[in-house]
Amino acid sequence: MQRDGLSRRRPGIPEAFAAVAVLSFLVARFAPVLAFPSECTFRALTGLPCASCGMTHAFVALAHADAGGAWAASPLGALVAGGAWLYALLDLARLAAGIPWPRLSQGAWRAMAVGVVSAAAVNWAWMLLRATAVRGAP
Repeated sequence: MQRDGLSRRRPGIPEAFAAVAVLSFLVARFAPVLAFPSECTFRALTGLPCASCGMTHAFVALAHADAGGAWAASPLGALVAGGAWLYALLDLARLAAGIPWPRLSQGAWRAMAVGVVSAAAVNWAWMLLRATAVRGAP
């Protein structure tokens, strides 16, 4: 469908991710998610933080403009929250400018996958080191 020289298309995966990012900000900012009692099953069983421990606290802290609190809760959580919300803004600007979503090569997708897995592993290692240091374990 074309109108005034511009093609109109239905929202796709990039817009869905942007919508989820916006929703995550709204929930983290306005819903009392930390008031709900919850316990990490992995932590309850092992006494150690799981790979995503602290992410909810990081999202909530960053949504309330507490970058230090977000970083303290989970460095990866702070980066994911900030990145997701920045992505949503950039995708909105891309849509407003009528710029198509860029096509990425398989190598670029692989590099991103390696980066994500590496960041998760480094974050979990940091969380484990911090937890053992706090407990005073050798």
